[in-house]
Amino acid sequence: MPYNEEQSLNALKKLLKTIHQLRAPGGCPWDQKQTHQSLRQYLIEETYETIEVLDQVTSPEDFKTPSIKNAFVEEWGDVLLQILLHAEIASETDPSISIEAIANQLNEKMIRRHPHVFGEAKVEGAEDVVKNWAQIKAVEKATKPESATASTSVFDTIPKGMPGFARTMNVIQKVTKVGFQWPDVKGPLEKLQEEVTELTEECHQHPENSVTAEEKLKIEGELGDVLFSACNIAHFYKLDPEAALRNTLRKFEGRFRHVEQSLAKEGKTPEQATLEEMDKYWEQAK
Repeated sequence: MPYNEEQSLNALKKLLKTIHQLRAPGGCPWDQKQTHQSLRQYLIEETYETIEVLDQVTSPEDFKTPSIKNAFVEEWGDVLLQILLHAEIASETDPSISIEAIANQLNEKMIRRHPHVFGEAKVEGAEDVVKNWAQIKAVEKATKPESATASTSVFDTIPKGMPGFARTMNVIQKVTKVGFQWPDVKGPLEKLQEEVTELTEECHQHPENSVTAEEKLKIEGELGDVLFSACNIAHFYKLDPEAALRNTLRKFEGRFRHVEQSLAKEGKTPEQATLEEMDKYWEQAK
């Protein structure tokens, strides 16, 4: 479907009017009592639900499946709702913080950071675009009033509330840009083997049924080192460890559902079956 500016604007206008009415006097009691903090959990939930749908979209052909198409539209709508609610709540206190201000600021930034589209800059491909983006962003940050007293660490722009894998990949990307990285994947592969060996040794020394709090912290530290090294390998191959883990979980869940269904045909639950019985059906699922 070709881009139709009038239809898009009309749809957004109707939605904005609805959101405003929900918060206005005579609107919805639930929406009226919401704050930025009370809505925080919904933004997180809706984001993860949207990611779950995105995991099912591997090509344009997937949208031919009605359930995927409908879920895609619905979940992105739920994310958009969160953006509009936060903008509406903020504008009630400070009219200068509005959806218009957010849209204008974003539009200006997109134009500023794409000089190869809206200016005279030339690029050879996507990598040049990323480099230009980073350079322009650095200049913008340096010219902000607060930059004179701000810290200059490469980690300053990484949100501390990010999930572990996402934050790890962000950290790795930041230090890689300043040259703190192995020349190729051989380095992190060897490091992963080293960390797995250390984790194995620590676990062998402290069996799980007799581990102390201090020993548990040591094992946790070694496990963290293993996960960090695995993320560094993901960096070299441009993989998303979060997506990789979700794919493994989806495969694991599918196989275990087969185990549950096979046992159910025998009138059993997993709790009533032996490990050998479950292993038999697990191998079938593979």
